[in-house]
Amino acid sequence: MKKIRKSLLVTFDFTQRGKTGTGLAAGSLISACRHHPQYNTEFVIEHLPISMQLAAQSQPKVDDIAKMINDKLSLANIDRLALACYVWSSRLIEPLIKKCKQMGFRGKVILGGYQIHEDSCRKLYPSADFYIAGYAEAALPEAILDDLAITSRFIKKDIDMATLPSPYLDHTISLSQEQEMIHWETRRGCVFKCNFCAHRDLTHKKVHLLAMDKIKQELDLFKSKNVKKINVLDPIFNLEPNHIEILEYAISINLQALLSFQVRFEKITAEFLRLCSKLNVHLEFGLQTIDKDVAKTIERANNMNKVGKAIKLLQQWQQPFEVSLIYGLPGQTLDSFSASIDYLQTRNVVIIKAFPLMLLEGTKLADEQQQFNIEQEVIDASDIPHVVACDSFTKSEWLQMQSLADKLSAYQAAA
Repeated sequence: MKKIRKSLLVTFDFTQRGKTGTGLAAGSLISACRHHPQYNTEFVIEHLPISMQLAAQSQPKVDDIAKMINDKLSLANIDRLALACYVWSSRLIEPLIKKCKQMGFRGKVILGGYQIHEDSCRKLYPSADFYIAGYAEAALPEAILDDLAITSRFIKKDIDMATLPSPYLDHTISLSQEQEMIHWETRRGCVFKCNFCAHRDLTHKKVHLLAMDKIKQELDLFKSKNVKKINVLDPIFNLEPNHIEILEYAISINLQALLSFQVRFEKITAEFLRLCSKLNVHLEFGLQTIDKDVAKTIERANNMNKVGKAIKLLQQWQQPFEVSLIYGLPGQTLDSFSASIDYLQTRNVVIIKAFPLMLLEGTKLADEQQQFNIEQEVIDASDIPHVVACDSFTKSEWLQMQSLADKLSAYQAAA
């Protein structure tokens, strides 16, 4: 009798209040595996989410994570161990692989996530057997079923977003009645080329749309479960034409959930806001900077004339929204960061958030960091390096930017 490969997917999650135990990314992977024609006959998979919730105080220890894995499924009996590699889990991965092997693991290691890129993954994580870049719903089953690879193998496999099963509809992700919050997606990828961002599909440079029938069925489910908040992960929701149809359908079923969308100022229209006004919607704008030179450096052009008009339109419609900025950008100065804040405050933008720059593996900015003499430091117990100095600002000036950002956060908390 042929052995069924036992697989375990381990993710490292920042658990948010009210969110399900299995996140959307993991749920989509597990759902794709369970719909594979060789599932249950050739392989099975389970999921172990590792909470990073306490990362602000201390990151989970490798020994503790290995014990959690062993408690979930005996390491000696795991044939495939799949680990999620993100900026917040990156430093755990290689020591964790070695620890699991010390504790009796003899199977193959599969790595995937935003940190996996062909030019750097073997250097970062030399002990792995399979490296999956990009969307992994098709590649993960392939890696699990591959018994022939002798040396490490890099896998990048296209998927058909229109035919992907829904982890919500097949109950891979279970929803309770009155679920507080979920993550959701209607598309993946981004056509813009911001050089600090990992969302862009660098291979095809396009947006992948999910099937509208599936989107509508998921909305029906969320309505029936009376989900309170839906965080939509689409990089830019109001870019493709189907966003209007999605809003119209949500209105038609009288969806009551708070819908949180990431959108772009230049694409805001009165028609879009009219539909939003019939729902419970919160909009998030990633402006990042108003400085033209800085925007050119990070390849994130903003049409400030359209931005200003969009802010006025949003306020006319009384549409709740927030705007985020980034500090620590190459070319940025303390004055230019302050100017970005002033621009928004003088236009009576109520919610402004500012985040420190992280260099993500595989992004153009990470590859070009030496060009700007970028310096990085771990700034808190999360163990994630952040940019703290470069040609255009010192560490001292960065600390002043951080103070301005903290004041924004304190103001929002008190409001």
